[in-house]
Amino acid sequence: MTKEKAVLILKYGRKVLGIAGLILMPVASYLMFEYVTGNLAAVPFSMAILNICWIGVLYLAAFVLSGRPRISIPLISLFLLALSIGETFVMEFRSRPIMLWDAMAVSTAVSVTKNYRFDLSPEMIRAIVLTLFLNVVLFACPVRLKGKKLCLAAAGAGTAVIATFLLGFYGWLVPVKDLCLNMWDVSSTYEGLGYMLSTAVSVRYLKAEKPSGYSAARIQEIYRQTEQEEALEQEAQEQEPVQPVNVICIMNESLSDLKVVGDFETNQPYFPFISTLRENTVRGNLCMPVFGAMTSNSEFEFLTGDSMALLPAGTSAYQFQVKPGIKTLVSTMEDQGYRTVAVHPYPGANWNREYVYECMGFDEFLDEEAFEGAQVLRAYVDDQGDYEKLMQLVEEKDDPQEKLFIFNVTMQNHGGYETRYDNFDQQVWLTGKMEGKYPQTDQYLSLMLESDRAFQNLIEHFQNCEEPTMIVLFGDHQPAVEDEFFDEIYGEPSYLVHTGDRLMWYKTPFIIWTNYENEPEDLGDMGAVYLGSLMLQEAGLEMTPYNSFLLEMKEELPVIHMLGGYDQEENYYSWEQLEGENNPSHSRIADYENLVYNHLFDPAVYEPMFSLWESTEK
Repeated sequence: MTKEKAVLILKYGRKVLGIAGLILMPVASYLMFEYVTGNLAAVPFSMAILNICWIGVLYLAAFVLSGRPRISIPLISLFLLALSIGETFVMEFRSRPIMLWDAMAVSTAVSVTKNYRFDLSPEMIRAIVLTLFLNVVLFACPVRLKGKKLCLAAAGAGTAVIATFLLGFYGWLVPVKDLCLNMWDVSSTYEGLGYMLSTAVSVRYLKAEKPSGYSAARIQEIYRQTEQEEALEQEAQEQEPVQPVNVICIMNESLSDLKVVGDFETNQPYFPFISTLRENTVRGNLCMPVFGAMTSNSEFEFLTGDSMALLPAGTSAYQFQVKPGIKTLVSTMEDQGYRTVAVHPYPGANWNREYVYECMGFDEFLDEEAFEGAQVLRAYVDDQGDYEKLMQLVEEKDDPQEKLFIFNVTMQNHGGYETRYDNFDQQVWLTGKMEGKYPQTDQYLSLMLESDRAFQNLIEHFQNCEEPTMIVLFGDHQPAVEDEFFDEIYGEPSYLVHTGDRLMWYKTPFIIWTNYENEPEDLGDMGAVYLGSLMLQEAGLEMTPYNSFLLEMKEELPVIHMLGGYDQEENYYSWEQLEGENNPSHSRIADYENLVYNHLFDPAVYEPMFSLWESTEK
């Protein structure tokens, strides 16, 4: 073989290898992505093909924009590699996938990463090595388009292919095959369909669909009906209740009693005070919209009364649904003369809170800068230091009779239970056959004891306060401790649990306590959307028509949740069943869906429904 022939063969060999590499790179990226996340075997072949097509669209789009494979291949391959590693860590720590709208919360994610441990798995290392190797090979075997006309033609053809694929996917495949996300377990969709396909499907949820029969006239009719029912109830009221001067609402990070899932033994009680508090106390279990993460969605339901079940699956309401001037519990308190203060001992930018709290109308927001020098447990301001700030806010009022509403989101119990800390004293641990088996759970239960002690100190402090004071406490969600622990205390793996029974993973305790006489009551399970309205009722404060509507709905369906609804007899109904015409609560659910849509998505919000506008005008 002559030297010229060898050079020619090498030249054409590199060209063939380069073209083959361009064609097969989407396949390689897909295989590495799902290999890293651990879902490769779970994705059916037909879904794998669609994932590869979507990855191919990414590569093609990058090529159309750059005009050079030497740019598009490294750009997309390294992006997908980083995304697969990030997705694996997020699923490990938060038990939920990275979704489109998480890009809006990236600053929040970055701020808490320092409290987690990141170890590259063997799968990640192999994927990194293979990605770098493929990029080196393809860089050495470039595919070049010569001439401006050929480049423009390729760009035009690529654009046409992308447009045709998108039209076919969203215009035909998605509706015909009914590709959708599992609304109560989004992670299962990402595991079963594959990450890229699930992300593409999630686009359909970016905008809420208008409820059937929705109209401005219907909203006004609901308003009139609610006002009439409220007038009858006010006539039946026997006496004026005590109205608190101070209203303190505490959403405690990851506060929960895991015995709602199943029984277990510990060396000592972790809720000795909270579990026994009865005097002047209304209590129960609050059914939160999230598990293990997405704190802001829990406070969204409390402050607005709008269910996350009626928003795009997996979304963060604080990133998309809160707009300037939105009427919430904050405006209702302000309209009755309360100064409103939000308190959170962490960066104010997290979950977009600075913007959200401004939209809601809080008079003041105290974030981590107000907690300089406060006591820290593990990596966060502890509950005792947090509550001391609340006491200080009350004590420093110019006039003791000044009305004050505080909404406090704590940080002490935040995730990161797998990390060991020099400033953490393990006081509670599992005993019996589970002793030493679940270290994350042990750490978490010790944190619950610290929360219990801090709350006892807070209650004892305000027992001696002369001004009528109400304190509301609830947990934002259960903790993301070992999955095996939950399986063991329940008695079977989580994937075998019926949908209607999964509510146990979303329950946290709630308490409404007053330092004045109030009838004790245990309300059992209750949806988080009702707590703000219940607080107003217990405080004897004026309620908006929307608050009144929610309390009426609570009598029919005490629990409204992502999973569905539960009636007074604890019968479970999926959302499809709730919306069915034969369901006894069908009309109430239809009205609720109309109201949530009007409140969050319709530019022409019917203000009288969500504010004290009518009463203040009178």
